[in-house]
Amino acid sequence: MSTGHVEYASLNGTHFFKIIGEVRAQSCISLDKLLGKIEKQSTNIVSAVVDLTQTTFIDSTVLGILAKLGLKLKQMHNIQSVMLSTNPDITTLANSMGLGQVFAILTCSEETKVCTKALPDEDANQKSMLTTVLDAHKTLCKLNQSNHNIFEPLVKQLEKEKEQEKV
Repeated sequence: MSTGHVEYASLNGTHFFKIIGEVRAQSCISLDKLLGKIEKQSTNIVSAVVDLTQTTFIDSTVLGILAKLGLKLKQMHNIQSVMLSTNPDITTLANSMGLGQVFAILTCSEETKVCTKALPDEDANQKSMLTTVLDAHKTLCKLNQSNHNIFEPLVKQLEKEKEQEKV
């Protein structure tokens, strides 16, 4: 179970996401929904900052959702998103998953101070959880061959489960 949460703030087109503590797939349904809303905005998107300065653990689903954010902003708005990190292990993990391709990853010496509000916890039903985890891992597979090799079996299994739900 996750012992962390995601906070968010937006000002004048800059979207700021703060990942605090141990954040796993169960905690990112609301983040995925928020990104969907931001994706639909055609204007007022200037930049995005993902703050990992207080992150102690982040799983592949959360990394996939963040990759989706970075990819969409790069493709749709030609925006280079920024990722902040103070933890060398988190920085290494983000880079190893290919997030350096879609984010400018900056190492900081101290935590940032931004007024953010916690995203509400969403009641994750099995269908929404499956969709979120599947989309996140498909995004990671797109970033590089190494991710594709690692996550392709999981993606295939999740796709099977999704097909079974339709029956």
